[in-house]
Amino acid sequence: MRRRSVNRLVSAQIEQDRAGDLVLVPVRVFLRYDVTDPFAVVLDFTTAAGLVTWHLSRDLLIEGLEYGVGDGDVYVAPDSELADRVWVVLTAPTGTAHLAFVRPELVAVLAETRRLVPQGSESGLIDWNRELALLGGAA
Repeated sequence: MRRRSVNRLVSAQIEQDRAGDLVLVPVRVFLRYDVTDPFAVVLDFTTAAGLVTWHLSRDLLIEGLEYGVGDGDVYVAPDSELADRVWVVLTAPTGTAHLAFVRPELVAVLAETRRLVPQGSESGLIDWNRELALLGGAA
């Protein structure tokens, strides 16, 4: 049976304000990818406010390994000083999370997702009739 998902615990740190000083604190981040939603990567992590789940573009995460990308709620960029660090900044009405990932680990996990679904072939896995029906259109 062919594997259909990637579920990995990845090394990360979250930026926290401690008495006016910004510090990086280890955080457990689960990165999930499933071929039934081939354009998305899901990040699950816990903050002081509880469990946080973010769905973001796999392409955005891949591009952000090389240069800063994103507008609005999600921004991904390599660290300007440490080559092995990638930042993912997630902004919501309740606050902003700055997550620092270990670049080689993120590269390896994203390579797993590309082995399941090569970039550019994602739309071939979408049941477009089903999606149209979900939107209330005729299938």
